[in-house]
Amino acid sequence: PEIKSLIEFHQLNLIQEWAMSEPMDAIFCRNVMIYFDKKTKAKLVERYANTLCDGGYLFIGHSESLFNLTDCFELIGNTVYRKRA
Repeated sequence: PEIKSLIEFHQLNLIQEWAMSEPMDAIFCRNVMIYFDKKTKAKLVERYANTLCDGGYLFIGHSESLFNLTDCFELIGNTVYRKRA
């Protein structure tokens, strides 16, 4: 119960403006970017970076990559990135 009170779940349209204002520690957005063109992916990744706190984690799908999209994140696992400070 203690951990559950620290977690927020949001369902939103990734193309529209986001209502979240506080920095997040982690974002799980798996198997979503594969459906977007490179320009939209880059915009989405920039939003992830702006939403995550420094050192925050981004979890994406196995068929996705941030390669050639940004240098705001470092790859720390097959599908896990950490935002650079």
